[in-house]
Amino acid sequence: MNVSKEVGRPRTVAEYLDWQIHLCGRKQRDMAKDMGFDKPNIITMIKQGKTKLPLDKVGRMAKAIGVDPIFLFRMCMNEYMPETWTAIEHLLEQPIVTRNEMAIVEVIREANPGNPKLITQEERETLKNFAANLKGDNETVDEEEYK
Repeated sequence: MNVSKEVGRPRTVAEYLDWQIHLCGRKQRDMAKDMGFDKPNIITMIKQGKTKLPLDKVGRMAKAIGVDPIFLFRMCMNEYMPETWTAIEHLLEQPIVTRNEMAIVEVIREANPGNPKLITQEERETLKNFAANLKGDNETVDEEEYK
């Protein structure tokens, strides 16, 4: 497994997929078939960073490993084509939000039916510190915990 030995988030698409494939427990040959690949070694090559996940396969990969497709797509675009991704978000005039991020927005809306606003830097830092402690599907563990 290629996941960083540091506790934290995978730094690359390959590390993220390596970790998520491990977590989902599916066989690579089954995943490759679901994704329309003839040979399962393509999954290994993607996990090792030897080839990029084709963008037209992001949705199928996300479904195969049980992760948010928008999160995985955003991660791929930020790594593979960062300028293009920035242009897309600029054209849409807002960031593209994952299901997990939308769930957080919904909780905020439930807590305050008005239009919440961060007024001070202290409020911003408090929210930032709270959010930094949330767990996500992209969290990793120490290599020793993995064994």
